[in-house]
Amino acid sequence: MDSTAAFETGSGFEISGLYLLLAGVGCVAILLWAAWAAISAYRGWAKGNVKGDVFAGVAVRLLLLILIFIWLFV
Repeated sequence: MDSTAAFETGSGFEISGLYLLLAGVGCVAILLWAAWAAISAYRGWAKGNVKGDVFAGVAVRLLLLILIFIWLFV
């Protein structure tokens, strides 16, 4: 018996369901963190504590991070 069949027999569900669950939880966690970072950067920019080029850099990095995670997990 191979490991995939043993896991499916022991757990009662397919391994693809577990992968989908873990990928979903990971993407949600990254999206929540990215939203927190974007809001924090915006608040700093609005108060004048963060320069515009730094704010733009944060926005680009967050966008790239989100795209990479969605590409990897979905």
